[in-house]
Amino acid sequence: MTKLLGLSLLLTAALLFSAQRLSEGKRKMAALDCFCVMLTHMRGILENQAPPMTELLDALSRCCEGEAGVFILRLRQGMERLGSASFRELWQEALTASVSESDTEILRELDALGSVLGRYDLETQCASIDNCLSSLRRSRERLQASLPQSGRLTFGIALCAALLLGVLLI
Repeated sequence: MTKLLGLSLLLTAALLFSAQRLSEGKRKMAALDCFCVMLTHMRGILENQAPPMTELLDALSRCCEGEAGVFILRLRQGMERLGSASFRELWQEALTASVSESDTEILRELDALGSVLGRYDLETQCASIDNCLSSLRRSRERLQASLPQSGRLTFGIALCAALLLGVLLI
């Protein structure tokens, strides 16, 4: 009886592990969506109004959600230190505080964007936003295409490993 209980615990652990991995992929896809929306709004506001950075962040804080909303809020709060710290430093601090370290594509692309915003002419800033946006969209498309297959693979491997371990222990 205890062996069957042990086997059922192994299978449950494998299922929970697989479900956690799948939810992490979905969370990452949601984060990519949020940042794509943020960049789309940022591009539109910059192109049409070219406001100062604080006004841009205020406008973005009203329309961004999720990790992008947290990022904008932290960046907006950090702008009080502008002068004692550069905009790029404030950008990086807000980015590392609001984006998961496992989201390397988001971190890399947004970090590069932070070095351009507020420093160069409007056309260069918009082109940099476009590059970042297209890169994040490609990452999202790759993740969306691979998520179902990797989910099935993760479930299969985890369950097989749990069964094999269970057979060895029985």
